[in-house]
Amino acid sequence: MSDAPLSQLPVDVNEPYIGLKPYTEAERDRFFGRERDAQLLINKLFSHPLTLLYAPSGVGKTSLLRALVIPNLKAEEAQVVYFDKWNTPDPCSALAALIRQGEAGAPGPGQLVDAAHDALARDDSTLVIMLDQFEEYLQRYAANLGLLPAALGALLRTTLDVRVVLSFREEFLASVDACLRGHVLALFASTYHLEHLDRERAREAIVCPARKYGGVCDDELVGRLLDDLAPGDPEKSTGRLFRGGIELPFLQLICRSLWERGRAAGHSGLRMDDYRALGGRKGIVSAYLQSVTRNFGLFQRLDAAQVLKALAPRSGVKIAYPLEALAAQAGTSEQRTQKVLDILREHRIVRTRDAAGGVSYELQHDAFIEIVRPWADACFKRRNRLIGSGVACVMVLATALNIVMLDRDRDEAEARRRAVEVSERIEVDARRALEEALTLANGSADHAVRTTLRQAIAAFLQNPALPPHPGGAVAAGFSRDGKWLFSAGEDGEARLIDARTLALQARISHAGPLSALAASADGSRLVSAGRDGILQVWDSAGRILTRCGHAGGPAWTDADISRDGKRVVAIRESEDGMAPDLLLTSAGAACQLTRLAGHFGNVASASFDESGDRVLSFGNNDNTARVWDAGLGSLLATLTHPDEVLSASFSPDGKEIAVAVADGSVYRWTPWGRLLGRPLELPLPVRADLPPALATAARHSPDGRLLAVASSDGGVYMWTLQPGEEKPLDGPVMLPGNRSGTALAVSFSPDGKRILSFGTDDTLRVWEAPFHFQPREFRGHSAAMRNAVFSPDGGRVLSAGADGGVRLWRMPVTDLLTPQGNGLVLSADRRHSFRTATGQLFAGEGDAPPRNLLKPGESVRVAVFSPDGRWLALGMHSGRLRVVSLTGAADSFEFDDTGSPIAALAFDRRGRRLTTGGTDGYLRFYAMDDAKADPDGVLAHTGPVVSVDVAPDGAYIISTGADGAARVWDWQRHALSTLEGGADRVRDARFSSDGKRILRRNGDRITTFDAEVWARSDAELIDFAHRLLGKPPSP
Repeated sequence: MSDAPLSQLPVDVNEPYIGLKPYTEAERDRFFGRERDAQLLINKLFSHPLTLLYAPSGVGKTSLLRALVIPNLKAEEAQVVYFDKWNTPDPCSALAALIRQGEAGAPGPGQLVDAAHDALARDDSTLVIMLDQFEEYLQRYAANLGLLPAALGALLRTTLDVRVVLSFREEFLASVDACLRGHVLALFASTYHLEHLDRERAREAIVCPARKYGGVCDDELVGRLLDDLAPGDPEKSTGRLFRGGIELPFLQLICRSLWERGRAAGHSGLRMDDYRALGGRKGIVSAYLQSVTRNFGLFQRLDAAQVLKALAPRSGVKIAYPLEALAAQAGTSEQRTQKVLDILREHRIVRTRDAAGGVSYELQHDAFIEIVRPWADACFKRRNRLIGSGVACVMVLATALNIVMLDRDRDEAEARRRAVEVSERIEVDARRALEEALTLANGSADHAVRTTLRQAIAAFLQNPALPPHPGGAVAAGFSRDGKWLFSAGEDGEARLIDARTLALQARISHAGPLSALAASADGSRLVSAGRDGILQVWDSAGRILTRCGHAGGPAWTDADISRDGKRVVAIRESEDGMAPDLLLTSAGAACQLTRLAGHFGNVASASFDESGDRVLSFGNNDNTARVWDAGLGSLLATLTHPDEVLSASFSPDGKEIAVAVADGSVYRWTPWGRLLGRPLELPLPVRADLPPALATAARHSPDGRLLAVASSDGGVYMWTLQPGEEKPLDGPVMLPGNRSGTALAVSFSPDGKRILSFGTDDTLRVWEAPFHFQPREFRGHSAAMRNAVFSPDGGRVLSAGADGGVRLWRMPVTDLLTPQGNGLVLSADRRHSFRTATGQLFAGEGDAPPRNLLKPGESVRVAVFSPDGRWLALGMHSGRLRVVSLTGAADSFEFDDTGSPIAALAFDRRGRRLTTGGTDGYLRFYAMDDAKADPDGVLAHTGPVVSVDVAPDGAYIISTGADGAARVWDWQRHALSTLEGGADRVRDARFSSDGKRILRRNGDRITTFDAEVWARSDAELIDFAHRLLGKPPSP
């Protein structure tokens, strides 16, 4: 038998399972479980010119296209062009040549149109173009997307009988949008999200191939495989990240091993006895790992053991590391680590992951963890035995040489390893992480250590953890003016905190756990409800204004205060053990309780509308929500439902009420009890064996035109409404990226541009308008969240967790970074425009003819106006820089400082400083008031410069290069820092308009960095960290 791993062996014609590789058209006869997906995709494909197919990594997009969709399209006599070779210098020309089945034709935006014309002239049947693994194109050509986006747009705007399919990993949705925006209209009109195999379709994928090849599968074995490959322990399950689904390649590996064993034993099929003999899932995966590493040498095997052990923590949950951090954790060099990773990726033991900071590496499956750790330990024991026994002098000598090499890097590796440990604690305890990172940086000049210090400082500034509440935090919020934030916990403390300085303003203590805390609009009055029997209204100085109840009396379970701080509504458990009391009192005077009678059973919650004139309450047992007049204490309306009420809320204008019900419906009412249309219903489960989803919460957007609903299936759904009208305009639309557990709450930011949700897991999710893309995820709590709210400006979120933590999260900037200098360039004041293709400068007003700024034979590569409208800078393909005065108040000038093309230009916001970046990798600096040639420049990147920007005050420069780096410089040409992460897909980086942040775009993500942290030298950074912690600066 060959030494090649099972997944890499050629598939025999009598082999029903193919292992860890995509299916091909030749293997369609053994590809089962995806027939419905294929037909739905084909239907969508013929309905729209462009269809987007996206899915998580490893789901089987390529297999679906090659094994089912393409053969079915050919059967319908369509022409199919399948393209996935993105490692070509010119993908557009390569695709055009494939369509033409010959020459590519002349390059240009019409290249694909011409190719399609030729193909349809040759064969008039529908032309289907499939661009698979499109994310590889987005990564490889991030710095310069070339002609393909414009060519695709031109092709899709024609009336030709052409259909295009883009297939890519789901985390690249935003990249696809950025790539094709402006070229393709209605980009998301036709999309298909491919899910992992569910249990029934996984059964088909196991049984049907064996049956087709004359084999049988033991029923007991099939059930066992489905159980072993499906979620069990949510922390250790193979499928825990796949929403209950089963991943096809992993299933194929096990089935193929069983089939091979059966064939060797003289029978065809999958048998339970063979599964047990191979050691079950664990044994089969272990054997596969052994086959992959069989040909490793001793040292490469030890490197692999170090790397895999780092990727396989004892917790049983895989961790993703960037290359540099993984090398530090493993104690090996980056070069040796990369060699091991390349082999493990080829055999699908390790995969790359598109993380917020760039590319990281992780195990393909959590199930590998229980195999990898024992294998790594065995490698280390074998090494120790060889060294101890003196088996061969050569081995001893080689080992000694290796030890010398490791000793040389020991201190550095140890510092880097500790830096990785610190970085893992940054989200959990930013202050402790900063202290530890500072200690490391004081004793090490290692780049990874200094980077960890920068990350710790940024986390300390951006997402500080407030003092925890032992036992659990139960409530947190902001005052409406944004000046104060508050929190309450099971420790009996309620706190009022200055939102700017985070200094404690006031603290109130109860004798038992608190159940609720609310504040008036200006934070001048707060109400705290305790299970100790006390309800207290207090002011921002901590003075008690009103006190209700008595120590040891019935517990208070909820409370709210009106926006003006004059009224309080609260819920108290009854003294007679019957229905709880819904009570109303004035704030700031003696306690005079008014009972709002009507609910029977429990009363879950009560709250004021914006005016403070009405109260909305709901009870689970009586299935009602009730509206009360807060001034009179009288009932205005009873809203009755067929099942338990789980949430009820006013719209911001108070004209509607949304009620979430346990039967999966949301009811819309007027405050006077009129039902608005039919109930809005959540979608039915995708599988018949799943229970219907419950609607757990519902909230209106600030303008009342959107309604977001949280669901027990982990999803958040959205309807588009016509305020006051009965029929919604659209919905339900499920927001991408649902959680593994129940979504408990949902809310809009005050400007309506963000939606947050939290649930039974420990993750806060925030979607950005228009809510088409995956949410940003914020983790830091070690247990489920109990509350999370936006700040009044929508820029921060305050969360309270069952772990006692109270965390403040800064929302990243969402502005898209605009490209520089291609096509038509406009000045900031719109008075001038410049066309790069022709070199013509146009005046915004009047009929004056354009000025031609180019000499014969010249061509412009990039152009930019100064923000003050005084200058136009042109970067030529020849390397010449020409700066044109637009006002006549100063002379124009030009320099020939480089013989290579200028790729990027940027002015500071005042138009006083100009920086250029060339394809030679150099930056050059020019002061506009005294411009001088700069032939030497400074070498910034090992490849061409991709983008450059100057801080508003001109003090700092940020550059990105084709080498993957994003670097910060000062005007004196000192390199201050390198922004870590996403090294192979960096696109560009800019300073924010206020200069306080740096926005870096890599792949489909925009990452925000604090300029205060990254625009500092290492020496300045350490002193800055000392000042933040209130410690004496380093000598």
